[in-house]
Amino acid sequence: MDSTSSITQLSTEEALQFLSERSFGRLAVSLQGKPDIFPVNFAMHAKSNDDVVAYIRTSPGNKLFATASGSHLALETDTIQDATATSAPDTTATSAIVYGVGRIVQHHEELELVDSLGLKAWIAERKPEVVAIDVEHISGRTFVLGPGPETTIDETPD
Repeated sequence: MDSTSSITQLSTEEALQFLSERSFGRLAVSLQGKPDIFPVNFAMHAKSNDDVVAYIRTSPGNKLFATASGSHLALETDTIQDATATSAPDTTATSAIVYGVGRIVQHHEELELVDSLGLKAWIAERKPEVVAIDVEHISGRTFVLGPGPETTIDETPD
C-alpha cells in the first residue's frame, strides 16, 4: 500500500480474490428507475479474469424481477480490518464491486456448478431461484481509516 495515499485501487486480480473470499454482500438493482439494495449471500466463479460470474440464491420478488428484465446489477462486499486485532500498522477497510447483467440460471449443468460452490440460503426460507451476474467490470479499493484533515466551513461546497 502506498504510504502517501489513504486510498489504494485494487487490481482486477486482487478484487476478484477479495470477492472470492467473501460470501455476504449487497445487491444493487434499479426497478422502474428507482434504486434498491438487498443484503445477499453469494458465490463467485471465475474461469479467468475475463470470464467471471457471481451467483445469488433468491426467491420470487424484486431481485428476481430485476434479473428477469435483463437489468444491470451491482454486487458489493466489504470488510474492516482492525489493526488492534492483527499485526497490521493501520485499520483498513476494503470494498469490491462487480457490475454486470443479471440472468436467471435455468440450465441443469450450471445449477450443479452453483451447488458445487456451496451457495446455500442463509435463512429458513426456501430460495429456489439462482441469479447469475455475468460480470462486465470488477473494481475494488482499500482505505486506511483514521481521522481526516480538518475541513473549514470555507472549504465545503455550497
